[in-house]
Amino acid sequence: MNELLLLSGGIDSTAIAVLKRPAIALTVDYGQRAAPGEITAAKAICTELGISHVVLAVPLSSIGQGLMAGGTRSVLSEREEFWPFRNQLLLTIGAMYAASNSLTRVLIGTVATDVRHRDGSRSFLRAMHELISSQEGGIEIQAPGINEDTLSLVRRAQVPASVLGWTHSCHAGSLACGACPGCVKHSEIMEALGWSR
Repeated sequence: MNELLLLSGGIDSTAIAVLKRPAIALTVDYGQRAAPGEITAAKAICTELGISHVVLAVPLSSIGQGLMAGGTRSVLSEREEFWPFRNQLLLTIGAMYAASNSLTRVLIGTVATDVRHRDGSRSFLRAMHELISSQEGGIEIQAPGINEDTLSLVRRAQVPASVLGWTHSCHAGSLACGACPGCVKHSEIMEALGWSR
């Protein structure tokens, strides 16, 4: 397929990687504390799946907020992991990279439960698709998992254990803290899939 996947190395984007097998998986280091862990996970996942992997550094930690930036919670959201305009940034960078590599679609690992953030909503993704696809290149934005939760997405994709074991979901650092929203979700999904610690 002529697609680029924004791959964080988390469970959702990994399931999309298994389902869609994009031409390129792009991991963006925008200054988030977990970037080294995300890059390690994404690289291993792409190696397992035979997908071309690219890392792009766009350091923006000085204007990040919340747990992911190592700062205080943003006044704009009650969610500790909220980073203002993060998905808008990632989709724009993804579209820019896709355009420069003759790709026509950018995939993001947003799932139904991501509506906890406005940039995880269907209306946001629709607006981003309309904006980006209206420009030169007509690049599409898609979220293949938008209508399901993580567990059903992972089951539908039949993510192999050898791939799932590499996933990294921590918002606080390169090693799983076990307490942040990303780690809690990761533990719940792994337990539901029959993985125990």
